[in-house]
Amino acid sequence: MKVLLSLSLLVFLAGVSYRIYGWLTHTVLTSDEGSTPGRPASALKGAVGTIFSGELASVVKTFFTDVLFQKRLFTKSALRWVAHSLIFFGFIALLLMHGLGTGVSEFFFSDYQSTMQPYMTLRNLFGVMVLVGLGIAIYRRLTDKPQRVKSYVSDWLAIAIVGAIILSGMVLDSSQISSYSAFAEMAEDYGDITDPEELLPLETYWAAEQGLVSPNVAKPYDPALIEEGREIAADTCMECHAPAQSAFVSYSLAKVVGPVAHGLGEEGVVNALYYLHIILCLGLLAWLPFSKMFHVIATPVSLLINGVMGFKEPGKDQANVVNRRMIGLSACTHCGSCSELCSSLMFYESFQNDFILPSEKVQILKKVAAGQKVDDQTMANLQKGLYICTSCDRCSEICPSGINLRELFISSRYQLLNRGIPETSMLSHFSFPLSLTKNFIDDHKIALKKLEKIFKDSFTRLKDLTSITIGDPVQVGTDSYQSCYACQRCSNICPVVRLYDDPVKELDMLPHQIIFSLGIGNKDIAMGSQMIWSCSTCYLCQEHCPNKVELTDIFYNLKNAAIRQMEGGRA
Repeated sequence: MKVLLSLSLLVFLAGVSYRIYGWLTHTVLTSDEGSTPGRPASALKGAVGTIFSGELASVVKTFFTDVLFQKRLFTKSALRWVAHSLIFFGFIALLLMHGLGTGVSEFFFSDYQSTMQPYMTLRNLFGVMVLVGLGIAIYRRLTDKPQRVKSYVSDWLAIAIVGAIILSGMVLDSSQISSYSAFAEMAEDYGDITDPEELLPLETYWAAEQGLVSPNVAKPYDPALIEEGREIAADTCMECHAPAQSAFVSYSLAKVVGPVAHGLGEEGVVNALYYLHIILCLGLLAWLPFSKMFHVIATPVSLLINGVMGFKEPGKDQANVVNRRMIGLSACTHCGSCSELCSSLMFYESFQNDFILPSEKVQILKKVAAGQKVDDQTMANLQKGLYICTSCDRCSEICPSGINLRELFISSRYQLLNRGIPETSMLSHFSFPLSLTKNFIDDHKIALKKLEKIFKDSFTRLKDLTSITIGDPVQVGTDSYQSCYACQRCSNICPVVRLYDDPVKELDMLPHQIIFSLGIGNKDIAMGSQMIWSCSTCYLCQEHCPNKVELTDIFYNLKNAAIRQMEGGRA
């Protein structure tokens, strides 16, 4: 076991070192930003500077409010806070009091024995806390499907391993309570009782009241032997072993586990359960740095960093900005809180692109940052998801791990454009006016100019027509346009049209002209109009149309058709 423990610790330390190395050397996407020099030195300088500055108070405050007591999580979801607190405090308490009992509990409590009170009760209590927390987590994952999109194997694996550690520990405890070989060893080592006749009263007492499954005594138990055994136990056992009922869960399980273990050979069962429990614990230790469970280390670091830096826009210290992004990716727990409040959720419901939602964008960005191969279609979906984002910052505000998601997504979207694939959703108002920052204005203008050229080359414009022909009715999701009689009320009430002195020059076509073009069967010039992209979707035109033409909805369909055509498919 010492060899296994040593190997697990070595793997754990190597994994943590590798992840920290990745924080300080890798980047989310390949760009000039990724080669920012001096990132390790900047991180060290920032840490030292914080310790010896007035910002240390912010670090201490953040540690207690956000790291330890998860204030950010509590203010957003009491249920999730309860689940997190039960799992976190229950597991940490088990680790310190039980897993590290010889190093921690014995240091603080000179009389510590794992079989004494209050440790037996606390061990079961903390285990129940973790199981209840896991139950709440499972419930959320099964009931939050529309917002969460999906759970990955890694999510369920993390829950399964933690649950297996707790359950195997409880079952092991119950098998030891009912084990005759464990009882015999205890009686010999601590009571110095080896004579079967002397052992019988103690054995009867333990079988009657302590959950022991004995091959030598059976019900109904002799009351006189029980009382004699109780006296022997008080003299020889109780100094180092509390009543088994103290372990309230394990004692109850022993009534089921004991007979089964006895039938299978209880000594072998106890040993098998012991090794299973230890291997699960050591396996979690070794696996942690390479799994999503690494967030137990990364999340406190992320919260502490943002406790000092806040959600400031990138400043002069670009090296630490990149470091923060990488730490943020590791800190993500895939809890789905950001997706539940995402202002682009309606777009996900329409387009069914997982990467419109922030929680799913982070998962694929983790793979990209780790250098894993991602296919072209997935990258195209990621790019579209990044650009449909409205940069409202609700995801950053709610993230319990303190990840600056807005800054991560903005930087990633412009880096993706370096792949040379234009992003058609840039033509929409829903993405960019809210997300431009001083760092990316030039990138945005260059990308938009390229896209506008593709747009102009893809469609025939009204001013380029030499003649107009009447064709068959077109498909735009509704035929209400056929009711239009060109009263022009839509154009007269449109706030976008009224914005310009010469709206036809700026917008190509006015709303009533777009509807007219559909009426004569010319969808191409409607899709090529700047008006459909400049539309603010205020619905005034649709609300005031006397013939109930669904103008705004038609414009949505025209934009989607135009994007499909620009991306290679025909509308």
